[in-house]
Amino acid sequence: MEHDASSDRGTVLPAGSSALVVEAGGVMSLLLADYPDDAEIPLLVQVLAAVAIHSTDKDWIAEVLAIFDEKQAWS
Repeated sequence: MEHDASSDRGTVLPAGSSALVVEAGGVMSLLLADYPDDAEIPLLVQVLAAVAIHSTDKDWIAEVLAIFDEKQAWS
């Protein structure tokens, strides 16, 4: 199913979606789907939350970017 809900004002996420959004000015927002209290949170949504939580840790960011640079060198 294709999702095309965008305009000059932004984009609408499909229902049940989560996203990590960085605005042009560098402000980050974590948008989470509305999960029931007893629901298991999908792994990739947990990854998004982990990135958001660690986004102010300069050492963690440097470590992740170093791994990314290593992966680019393998290409």
